[in-house]
Amino acid sequence: MKTVDIVSSADATLHLTRAILLYQSSGGYNHVYASTHPIDIDASNPTRRVIGAGAPMQRADLIDFAAAIHTQTAHAGFVPENLLYTSPNLMAWWVPAAVRMTWFKTTLPEIGTVHGPAAHPALIFVAGQGGWHVFALRESARPTPDTPLYHAPHFNVNDSGRICTGNVQIPDNLGAEAMAGYENAFFRSHFTHTNRQKPRAVRSKGGLTALWVSQLANPDAAAMQRALAPAKETLRTVIKRITHSHNDD
Repeated sequence: MKTVDIVSSADATLHLTRAILLYQSSGGYNHVYASTHPIDIDASNPTRRVIGAGAPMQRADLIDFAAAIHTQTAHAGFVPENLLYTSPNLMAWWVPAAVRMTWFKTTLPEIGTVHGPAAHPALIFVAGQGGWHVFALRESARPTPDTPLYHAPHFNVNDSGRICTGNVQIPDNLGAEAMAGYENAFFRSHFTHTNRQKPRAVRSKGGLTALWVSQLANPDAAAMQRALAPAKETLRTVIKRITHSHNDD
């Protein structure tokens, strides 16, 4: 069971006022019914509260509920230009292509332990409570929800785009202010192993290892772009997939 922390910036007393009950068909979310209920005083015990008779939930009830919680859940602050998607449990953003200092610490004889500048493609990061993912963009431009994504050609990333964090410290929140922390955790940590099971993670002779050996010898943004392999997903479908996987955890 997951715990929920209720935090207030000042002393406050919360009173139970209404209840919402959800009824769901077994085996999925195809049929859902919601009812709203007043909270009544138990006639036999005035200190006890009971859920009263319910009524079907109406649109007006949803509006009232949203209005009641809006001021407590809304994020106040400027939205960064590179933020693509945000929800209470997930956020996605992109970073442009760039030549970056890159660190490797592997048991592979071709690379071993080495660092140096290398070209990285534009990337999309998706961070959530259930994991952290990365995907590549062919063009270094802000994507739309229907922009095709490519496999991130990086070590420490599996076939679904999930990043193996190991002992790397990542932010413990999902606010826009945490994006730089996630980026530093990715780019400034050591790439240690190839997590891919599928051989076509990149379109490059010799695969991931040969690609990065070549980049460390001569950073080449065009060569990195040519090496990208389609992930056969869009930003929209990736957000949907990751959101559903988190809900199933």
